[in-house]
Amino acid sequence: MAAEDLLRAVRLRPKAELHLHLEGAVRPATLVRLARRAGSPLFPDVASVRARRRFEGLAGFLSLYRDVCRLLREPADFGLLARDLTARLRSERIVYAEVYVSPAIVERLGLEWGAVRDAVESAFAAHERGGAGRIRVLLDAVRHFGPDAAHRVLDLHARHPWPRAVGFGLGGDELSLPARDFASVYRRLAQLGLAPVVHAGEAGGPGSVAEALRWLKPRRIAHGVAAAADRGLVRTLARAGVALDVCLTSNEATGTWPLATHPVLDLLRSGVTVTLATDDPGLFGTTLSGEYRKLSRLGATRGELAAVLRAGFRAGFAPSRHHPPATSASAAARTRS
Repeated sequence: MAAEDLLRAVRLRPKAELHLHLEGAVRPATLVRLARRAGSPLFPDVASVRARRRFEGLAGFLSLYRDVCRLLREPADFGLLARDLTARLRSERIVYAEVYVSPAIVERLGLEWGAVRDAVESAFAAHERGGAGRIRVLLDAVRHFGPDAAHRVLDLHARHPWPRAVGFGLGGDELSLPARDFASVYRRLAQLGLAPVVHAGEAGGPGSVAEALRWLKPRRIAHGVAAAADRGLVRTLARAGVALDVCLTSNEATGTWPLATHPVLDLLRSGVTVTLATDDPGLFGTTLSGEYRKLSRLGATRGELAAVLRAGFRAGFAPSRHHPPATSASAAARTRS
């Protein structure tokens, strides 16, 4: 099968995505709308949003992310973000998604978590009633807010559980605090029925991944690509079945891993479970199909593309039973209706 035919099949095939942040899925037009409503000069038009995508390094991206969050003034704004996200899922035939939602950011903005949660839940529930697929939530703690703020996220969930939440993650500035500082947070997850995930191996080196494995015992790692520099660590990830949720465009845009030297295929060929994701598609200007196109350009075979497609479902914490993963690239090719 020609590469273009295969990529067309991937685009049309039901897919899963496991590394996707609610705020980062905002459409440019929505950012303009939010800025005007808030009386902010940050994003006067769509062209200004696209210009802000040309930031420098991870610090530049985090600055952009903070500017987006500053425009969120009421729970309905989060509902608007959730509708942007579900529109993306439908347009890309993503039938199972795990979305990072951060109570810590909500409270930092001075909003009531319960009201925001209900606004997001309404949008996600409407998406599911329409039969477009299933969405589950990963409650996100921001690493540079510290362990007390992370405990606060779990306290909020313990008092008023969100049935849609299936996991807990640690995002934010990876270099701000060591993983061991959050060990007591992660020890609480089992009793709350939340699976452990952590951002590591993006800006940090292989030691960051190793420390996360030791202290937080994640079932998946968001990014994790720095592990490729340590062959022993790669073997550990492969043996343990810890999946890496890799985001090629995100890594390239932040300057953490240029596409030309990205180790994703080395990891995949060493037996590590790899999924592909967009991270923040609205801010990076990417799509999940675009991520697969980049993986193909790096030299992924048909079998490797099919394996990554399957991994998106198998590594999920509550994958869709209605869209079982294809067993081969040829099965993906048949999904063209």
